[in-house]
Amino acid sequence: MKKRRIDIINILKYAMVVVIIAYVAVLLARQGGDAPMKEVTKQVVDAMKTEGMESAGSQELKRYYGLNENDYESVVLYVPNDVMGVNELLVVRLKNEGQAEAVVKAAQKRLDTQTESFEGYGAEQTKLLKAAVLDDRGMYVFLAVGKNADKAYDAFKKSL
Repeated sequence: MKKRRIDIINILKYAMVVVIIAYVAVLLARQGGDAPMKEVTKQVVDAMKTEGMESAGSQELKRYYGLNENDYESVVLYVPNDVMGVNELLVVRLKNEGQAEAVVKAAQKRLDTQTESFEGYGAEQTKLLKAAVLDDRGMYVFLAVGKNADKAYDAFKKSL
């Protein structure tokens, strides 16, 4: 009886250790950065290779995403310079982490709209849109659409 009780206690100890390790791993995976926007965007833009895109301002941010640039600390937006282009880059530095959900929803809505627009006749564009990278980390929201989206995302994560 005593031996069985010790085994159960040992199993519970190991299970608790596994739960704690998993919890720490989740916390570290969601760890965001607070790097300056200039550093983040320089590395991301270099990795994204923005040919076929042009820098956009607050009007395009409002038109495409329904977001007001003044609500956020800083915004960098590149949009396609061709009507058949889908390459896009959005990096938003939030004023507070509570804003992340609204920005992510707006970015996802933009992706859905673009995918719906190109589905059926723009096979290459649809493929790029479905491979888009959308993430929020700390004080940032990141969206990249294009053949270098993964490289830009890696640069984004490293810059934080």
